[in-house]
Amino acid sequence: MLRNSSYALLIIATCIWGGNFVAGKVLVSHMPPITLAALRWCIAFAGLALFYGKEALRLRSKVRKHWKMISFLSITGVAGFNTLTYVAVQYTGSINASLMNSATPIMVVVLSWVMLKERLAWRAIPGIVVSMAGVAWIIGRGSMDALLSLSFNKGDLWMLLAVLCWAMYSVGMKRAAGLFPASPFLLVQVGFALVLMIPLSAMELFTVGKPVEWSFPVAAGLLYIGLFASIVAFLSWNRAIELAGPQRCAGFLNFIPMFSTIFAMSFTGERFHLYHLLGIVFIVAGVYFTQRTLRKQTTGNPETPAKS
Repeated sequence: MLRNSSYALLIIATCIWGGNFVAGKVLVSHMPPITLAALRWCIAFAGLALFYGKEALRLRSKVRKHWKMISFLSITGVAGFNTLTYVAVQYTGSINASLMNSATPIMVVVLSWVMLKERLAWRAIPGIVVSMAGVAWIIGRGSMDALLSLSFNKGDLWMLLAVLCWAMYSVGMKRAAGLFPASPFLLVQVGFALVLMIPLSAMELFTVGKPVEWSFPVAAGLLYIGLFASIVAFLSWNRAIELAGPQRCAGFLNFIPMFSTIFAMSFTGERFHLYHLLGIVFIVAGVYFTQRTLRKQTTGNPETPAKS
């Protein structure tokens, strides 16, 4: 059973990230996606450095020892997921993008089996299949013809790649748990990511030729995703993973579509369609049965103590 504190941390993180999809959808119309992600993490880096810079510097020797692991986390969770999400919402709605995120728990289960060698119960396979059917239904906009002809919105496919990056990050964080204190560790990850993202942003601005359209709402949106979605939500999520593990936390990501839908309908006028509902029902049902199977497997294994 999850600790009470991890429930609160997971709700905080998913609520903020639900708003991130909507803010990203608006902001990406005022600047290119890589530049948006780079600006977001520059703000986050400044905020984290102000409070945790000295502590991060004291971790230099440990960072050099684990630089490959840190690079993996920075590329997948910091640079990869967020940049790909902002690319995706150029072509698809924020509701659709957030619903695609519901596939993450299933990917985490599979990747935990592959990367961490955690035992995967065969009884979990039907739940995985049901969830992936829900994802396919959303990608096809509820059209069997689109599914059969593979005629998908490219934004949904970009989002599927982003979800894979986040699942890899979540599993990687489980392996990294306990090696570093959470806040300075996030600062280190962001620093690693910016080494890659700043040159890519400069290339993007030069090749695309689309300047950043500055205004007060744009600046406010950047502060939201730079401070709340990048610092508060990440620290909450990473701490929850330390307390409960990636498989048990992953199910809470299904709150993101709920929050994103509320925000999108309230602030941008996006509409919620029947195919969204049917898709999320399949995804959540698959996640529920998979998590239930995994809980039974964990409690039934005397060598694996249940979380409390």
